[in-house]
Amino acid sequence: MSFSAKVLQYIIGFNICPEVEDESRHSRAKHVEAGLSGHSDQLTTLETRLDDVAAANKSLQLQVEDFISRSKRKNIHVIELPVDSETGYPTQFMAELFKEVLGDEAFPNLPELDRAHRSLAPKPRPGGRPRPIIVRFHRYKEKELVLQWAREHGDITFPGHNIKFYQDFSSSLVKKRAAFNDIKSTLYKKGIRFGLIHPARLHVTFNGEVKFSENPEEAESFYRQRIH
Repeated sequence: MSFSAKVLQYIIGFNICPEVEDESRHSRAKHVEAGLSGHSDQLTTLETRLDDVAAANKSLQLQVEDFISRSKRKNIHVIELPVDSETGYPTQFMAELFKEVLGDEAFPNLPELDRAHRSLAPKPRPGGRPRPIIVRFHRYKEKELVLQWAREHGDITFPGHNIKFYQDFSSSLVKKRAAFNDIKSTLYKKGIRFGLIHPARLHVTFNGEVKFSENPEEAESFYRQRIH
């Protein structure tokens, strides 16, 4: 064998001596195995850290959502009130509106409001749906009185316009509650009693059985198995 051929064999990893070749392969295999084991340990550590970060992030998200929800406990959304209906100070105008709509029996005096303003959504085009008004009550009981009155009376007219009062929720909570819309519609058509409990739990009563569902899938499963 020529010298150049021997050099070529050495370059591509073939040795003349089988014993030396086997030992070299064994050494390389152990080196590769040790490297893979080290990478595996590193990946396991990273996965553990990632799980910890994900858990901490979820906990922080829940805390933030809870904080936002608590900050909105005394807030009401007033829907469909025409643009530029407010005259004078917004808080004074809305206090007079609540007193006029609910009457003197509910509010012998004007309710005390901390603030009132249109939402920060983009201003609608002419003829578009007006932005809701966000009202913050000074007293939680007065806010609850307005919402209870709205649930009992349904349509509210002021002045000549149908307006609605709703609890003010965070955007994430609105999405969670809206996820129940399909099953709520199905239950309504079937005449099944239900209610959406704060923050986002569906309460269904059927044949004396009460079912609480944390998500739409759970509610739909109960409907298929026990009602449908």
